[in-house]
Amino acid sequence: MSLNDDFEKFLSDIEPSSSTVREISTAQKSLRDYLSSHEEYSDRYLSSYLSGSYAKHTAIRPAKDDGNRDVDIVVETAHSTDDNPADVLEELRSALADSNKYSTARVQTHSVGIQLSKLDIDVVPLVRDGENRYIGNAETGEWSLTNPKGHKEWSTEVNEEHDGKYKRVVKILKWWRREHCPEGSRWPKGITLEKMVADNFPKETGPYGDLVASVFRSMHDCYSDDLASGIKPSIEDPSLSGNDLAASYSIEAFREFDGELVSAIELLDKSGSTNEVWRKILGERFPAGSSKAECSLPASVYIPTQRALAVDWRKRLPFAMKAKGFGIQVYAEVETEEGKRFTIRSNDRAIPKNCTIIYHALRNPSLHKRSIYWQIVNTGAEAISANCKRGEIEQSNEKNGSRRETTAYAGRHYVQCFAIRDGVCIARSKEFFINVS
Repeated sequence: MSLNDDFEKFLSDIEPSSSTVREISTAQKSLRDYLSSHEEYSDRYLSSYLSGSYAKHTAIRPAKDDGNRDVDIVVETAHSTDDNPADVLEELRSALADSNKYSTARVQTHSVGIQLSKLDIDVVPLVRDGENRYIGNAETGEWSLTNPKGHKEWSTEVNEEHDGKYKRVVKILKWWRREHCPEGSRWPKGITLEKMVADNFPKETGPYGDLVASVFRSMHDCYSDDLASGIKPSIEDPSLSGNDLAASYSIEAFREFDGELVSAIELLDKSGSTNEVWRKILGERFPAGSSKAECSLPASVYIPTQRALAVDWRKRLPFAMKAKGFGIQVYAEVETEEGKRFTIRSNDRAIPKNCTIIYHALRNPSLHKRSIYWQIVNTGAEAISANCKRGEIEQSNEKNGSRRETTAYAGRHYVQCFAIRDGVCIARSKEFFINVS
């Protein structure tokens, strides 16, 4: 089983079960039908719909110590922004409490909360004013623009743009956050985290491990400079221009969040993309598997990493270096002479000679207009004997900045990728090792 297969298994494990989805579907429909037919509240009721992560299909299963699922329901009402939000919420609470089923109804800041068996439901009343929707705050008495339907539509569009992988990566990031966010801390979550993932999702898709690593690297590159300067990142609302989704989060929370990104990146850089490493990053629900970042070449042709990196035919980069860390994630697609296709990660199992291999550079969307260069270094004895050591800096020869090569010589070789802007290297990958038998 490949590492990507293990990510698929992990995703199946952390996603809500079909029975949970059915239970939520039944509960939310029952509540909405109740409000729409309530003897008095039906005069206020205009429409309703499921909102939040279950509506966007970005929900993950509950934590071990919390068996309840959080469900959000929006109710669009005939109220106006002249009404007091506290009164609007109390009216909704009273209507719900008329039923013994919803007797736990209680007023919260923006919603009415209800506890059912294994379900925590937030019912959010909105004011409709033409095309605009407003959400009330019982504590401040203010109404603010909101657009939950816009968030759902945006999420669907982003997912389609990324071959259906965006929402699944969001689920992985949500699980990673749950595993590492300290009790009492409030790291970005919900729509804020979803927008952060979208802002840092590479244009080109790939295996889940490489996509997640790319998002980790891109997020750190995107936010770390501001955080070091004492500036909290601003996360633009995808459906409400000028609204900062991160406004309610502290800079300390962002710094903790970024610190954990760094821990994951350093672990991947040091130990490679293996099941053992991903279990440290994502927790013990990730399959133990058997993937190893070990060379499968015989000792007679294997060259140690430090020696390979120090060969004198590896040319110096002819650009000024401004890149921080390794902001580009590389993965490779292989096609054998027989037509078999598969992906590999750095220092993976040995592949045959005469394969076609395409190296892909997963990177921050802001880097997609930048020139991408590659360095290919051969260190095997066959390549040296054939006077094909290489080591020069070469341009991409495939779309999206990718590089096509063939495996002509047995041995251990490597490639590295660079993003160039105005003669300056602003991002790079770690060396990607390829083993050819």
